[in-house]
Amino acid sequence: MTIETLLSGLSTSEKLEAMDILWRDLSNTAAGYVSPEWHGRVLAERLANPSTGARLPLADSIREVKERLDARRT
Repeated sequence: MTIETLLSGLSTSEKLEAMDILWRDLSNTAAGYVSPEWHGRVLAERLANPSTGARLPLADSIREVKERLDARRT
């Protein structure tokens, strides 16, 4: 059974729990992980060119990201 097959059978709450478990596991072994080179480029560009747009409160930002993700799915 592939991971994709296993995940397709999980409910949304089970998938979120699985992500939490994976994140905790990866966080415990972060020293062994090397970020892709492009991450450094993106971070450097964003630091050099900060957004001039209005800043949203965290809750509004989270809601906006969720809406964008939902829009991609449809």
